[in-house]
Amino acid sequence: MGDRLIFQLGTNNWQRNGEFAPGSGILHEAHHRAYNDLEGVRCYSMFPSRTQRFRSDDVRVFELDHDIPICESISPVSSYRWHAMDPDEVDAYRARLTREVTAFIDEVEESTGDTFTLAIAHHAFMNTVVMRDVIRARVDRGLPRMPLLAFAHGTELKMFAREQAGDDQDEFPYRFLPFMQEEKIFDYADPDHGVDVVASISSEQIDALEAVFPEFPRDRVVLSHNGYNDRVFQEAPELYADRESVLRGFTTMPPDGEGVPVTPEGGIDAVVAFCGKFADWKRLDTLLRAAAVYEKEDRRIVTLVAGSGPLEQQRAMHALAAELDLERTYFLGPRQQEELATIFAVADVGVFPSYREPFGLVFLECMACGTPVIGADSGGPRDFVTDEVGVLVPETDDHAALADSLVAAIDRALDEGWKQARGPGAAAYARERFSVVRQVSDLLREVDRLTGGDHPS
Repeated sequence: MGDRLIFQLGTNNWQRNGEFAPGSGILHEAHHRAYNDLEGVRCYSMFPSRTQRFRSDDVRVFELDHDIPICESISPVSSYRWHAMDPDEVDAYRARLTREVTAFIDEVEESTGDTFTLAIAHHAFMNTVVMRDVIRARVDRGLPRMPLLAFAHGTELKMFAREQAGDDQDEFPYRFLPFMQEEKIFDYADPDHGVDVVASISSEQIDALEAVFPEFPRDRVVLSHNGYNDRVFQEAPELYADRESVLRGFTTMPPDGEGVPVTPEGGIDAVVAFCGKFADWKRLDTLLRAAAVYEKEDRRIVTLVAGSGPLEQQRAMHALAAELDLERTYFLGPRQQEELATIFAVADVGVFPSYREPFGLVFLECMACGTPVIGADSGGPRDFVTDEVGVLVPETDDHAALADSLVAAIDRALDEGWKQARGPGAAAYARERFSVVRQVSDLLREVDRLTGGDHPS
């Protein structure tokens, strides 16, 4: 058919069949669709899952009988860490994934008559090793070598940095960073290197990559700000106008016991929205402490918390809310993208106080729904959160001080009517600069510039 074939290997599941997905899984699926929206391009993908069992012409599931291995200690869908796997388990995972990727690629090429010309490995870890192995074996079979793009998401770089720091040998023993160094995946000077181009989601992540893999040329690293799903996250003024009845359709999801409908007594004057996994670095606790202050104001402010995490973390956040005597804070649990879009659309402001957020896709999704954002002045959001779309409060390790800053910023947003004054501009800013089709188009052009390929017009 003469089309350009791209193969993507994901680290996390896509969000379907009732299985919730972390940000990188959502991004992988969005990229898959966006590549296939480009003229002359066809994308094929594989991702792991313990629960999903399906196959289509362009997608395969790498079926697991255990949770998806993760680099950190927490994920919306898994607590099964790479560091918990013994060497034989890691080797078996690598070998089986290599076989299944090879079989899928061979099947596609045989059925289409075309040849893959780009491989994309999500996360700068095991998937890059697997794709390098697949590419090396293809070359040995006489096939042309296809370039390998590693899309760094951040969690793997945090894992490598923790190993490098050596300050927590129990949780992060020095194991996988030397493994990657021995494999020479990022040693571009080696003639049998693995990765040709790296895409990273923020300037801070580029610095993090350079800190753990200084041997990889900086001029082959592309800044590729995350694109959001503009089919789902859009302005919906009709929902905002009728938000009390809209919110009555939501039910809380406590870790223990049954949920209750979101029905604030006395009505709603303003809505604050949060979305994120229950991890320490997401700092949900600071927003709860801020809510304890602004719930005492005359304004009837409702706080909506979407997201989840390990049971102990869920219980800890619910216990903190009870300790703070919060009455208008609702834990909604993990939600599908369409429901998140509704939550953001009815909110006056989105608050995401993460510490050094790798990028901050949730900021863009919230902005795309016409809702200004508040975050902390660190990590990826520094690249795109401007005064026109929201504010970043001063970064600090003092959670009480951060909570005070959040209260001040939220009060200012409500006093100055940011939803009406900045919301439309935030939506336009997100739409014009950060749609996922725009992201993948720009990324392919950069890859082709660095590897000598041809991007379809």
